[in-house]
Amino acid sequence: MATPHDETPPVTDRHSPTLGRVLEVLAGAPRYRDWIFSMASPYLGNRVLEVGAGSGTMFECLIGREHAVALEIDPGLVTELERRFDSRADVTIVQGNVNDPAVINELRALRVDSAMSFNVLEHIEDDVSALGAVASVLNPGAPLAVLVPAFPSIFGAMDRGVGHVRRYRRRELVTKMESAGFSVAEAHYVNLPGYFAWFVNGRVLRSSSPAGGPRLVSFYDKTVIPMTRLLEKAIDPPCGQSLFVAGVKR
Repeated sequence: MATPHDETPPVTDRHSPTLGRVLEVLAGAPRYRDWIFSMASPYLGNRVLEVGAGSGTMFECLIGREHAVALEIDPGLVTELERRFDSRADVTIVQGNVNDPAVINELRALRVDSAMSFNVLEHIEDDVSALGAVASVLNPGAPLAVLVPAFPSIFGAMDRGVGHVRRYRRRELVTKMESAGFSVAEAHYVNLPGYFAWFVNGRVLRSSSPAGGPRLVSFYDKTVIPMTRLLEKAIDPPCGQSLFVAGVKR
């Protein structure tokens, strides 16, 4: 079963029904969420920006830090973020595009000391420009943690269904991060079983949404994810459904 890992809608279709279903399913995979966040957490400071906060599944992990900033372009998802978090003094929700100079200035004023982005870059045609915009918000030495879908060879119906422009190889994203002004500290593939499940679901079955729906995803989350997390803590997998990269602004 491929873990449905998209947290923000595609740039070209901000109201994708398929993406909406994926977001609903992701809310039922807490072990996967916690695993992914555990990779980013060591790089995050006290004032954290999430680029493409979506419906808040990952953003929720930031609650309790000095300040958490959610950037989201989709009005419907901004409404959901406001419903969930806007009453908190330690949360700021910003609606807009990361490449917008006004948005960049607003984010700079919030004095964030680190940033994270989960499954957002693959929706953006000019991903290097987006990375450069994030870099422009951060001070030198501030980290950025990124998760994206991996391996163009498994790009299929499910990618198209959620608006992916691409899937990444490690060297490609490392190069793009470096060209945007980051020194890369860590880069590795994630979720080896999900690589094969994504291939079968999207390329063989040609499904545009998670096979089996919420029940199967929940089962995968309870059984496969804990074992995979333990295995990949000891062994760097040669491939995976996703790619994690962390860098520091030069």
